[in-house]
Amino acid sequence: MPQHSMGPDQAQSPITMQAGIKKYRFLLLVFSILFTNYTHAQNIQRTACNGDITRLDSLLKDTSINVRDMRGRSLLHWAVACRQKEVFDFLIDQGIEILSEDNEGKTPLHVAVQFNNDTYFEMLTGLLEDNGWAKRYGPSLMERAILNRNLSFVQKLATYGADLNTPNERGSTPLEISRRTAATSISEWLVSNGADESKVRVFEMKGAHMGQDPPGLTAKLFAPNFISTEESEFGSVFNVDNTEFYYGVDVNGKNEIRYSQLVDNRWTAPETILSHERYGYNDPFLSPDEQRLYFISERAMDGKGELKDHDIWFVERNGAAWSDPINAGPNINSDGNEYYISFTTDGSMYFSSNSNAPEERKQSDYDIYYSKMINGEFQEAVALEDSVNTSEYEADVFVDPGERYLIFCAMRPDGLGRGDLYISFKQADGGWSQSVNMGERVNSEHHELCPFVTADGKYLLYTSDQDIYWIDAKVIEEIRNAQD
Repeated sequence: MPQHSMGPDQAQSPITMQAGIKKYRFLLLVFSILFTNYTHAQNIQRTACNGDITRLDSLLKDTSINVRDMRGRSLLHWAVACRQKEVFDFLIDQGIEILSEDNEGKTPLHVAVQFNNDTYFEMLTGLLEDNGWAKRYGPSLMERAILNRNLSFVQKLATYGADLNTPNERGSTPLEISRRTAATSISEWLVSNGADESKVRVFEMKGAHMGQDPPGLTAKLFAPNFISTEESEFGSVFNVDNTEFYYGVDVNGKNEIRYSQLVDNRWTAPETILSHERYGYNDPFLSPDEQRLYFISERAMDGKGELKDHDIWFVERNGAAWSDPINAGPNINSDGNEYYISFTTDGSMYFSSNSNAPEERKQSDYDIYYSKMINGEFQEAVALEDSVNTSEYEADVFVDPGERYLIFCAMRPDGLGRGDLYISFKQADGGWSQSVNMGERVNSEHHELCPFVTADGKYLLYTSDQDIYWIDAKVIEEIRNAQD
């Protein structure tokens, strides 16, 4: 599910998105989108990132110094993210707003913390009249520093006045976040410096779908503070019996796959089952017989070499364990990126790839393919028709096991955000209907991707704004009926 690239903060993709989307999926996702979709924004941000003062000055003759990109980021956000000191000084001299907030409420201070950049953090705080920012932004800055496992920044923020017991928007205190993410050294420091252990919540999930109240036709955060947390969660899937749950998590630019299981009516604490010090693993999906767990990775074929393009891999069940990763083979993988995986009942695989995109559009032109399973072997992959694929970005495809419909992520001019979920229905002649946007019930100003419908057909899960959401799958029938 790549969709990832460079800019001022985490990056998912698409575009280096869903994987590029995937090497630094979170950062790549954010930054890639910004750079590859410049037809929708001025190139003044690119100029600032490149450090071209002369051109920047020229562009600002007819543009406000506080111009924003499509995600609300100012030129100062970009100067900090791209480490352009001369641009930074120039913007300050021109009177740019120092604590400008982007669409997510993040300031250039957040960018400095995101990238562990003490120098720019000190330059920014030195320009502010007092430490009032520490009270206002302390919880979100603490959150980012803890996710980065940067004890030095946590200590620095505390020195400036950020409170150790103030919860973030999710209700999580710094100590709760550090314990949830196993940032042990930070947890110990917080406790020794006054963090209140009684404010740390414990979440016990019981019963079907982790005990969550059904979402209805209004999308809801899935299992908040247990699955959907301050970290960046992506593709998620249940097994057929809804007793196993797999999902991808971005950990400081590298992806891993986690797992929770229903045991005696209680869900086990999520544990990492696939990770690597060099390679990322993401987009988990079970084979129809549930004996294989498929995923994407940029690992080398021998498991030892340098990073390569993203391929589709799988591991096989071996009792309670899994085999070493196995490449899905040349009929699936190419010299381009392959993202996300889903299956029909007969084992045919649907996925996305940029293998046939023109070189100049490799980061933004992904299409959806399928490969039939015959006699236990995947056949040569075939691209879907133009009712689904366009010259834009199409990826992260979920196919109904009976092939009644497809849901996928696309970046198109009619979208509501950076990436939306679209749907196409199988027609009587065997072709796919013209794909349509799934609308505001599902999509938002954020990036929606990684769709999955539970085997009982009741719920649609998907990723939005680096969290997992779910909604009643009746939304699919609503769209189908509207087309009849």
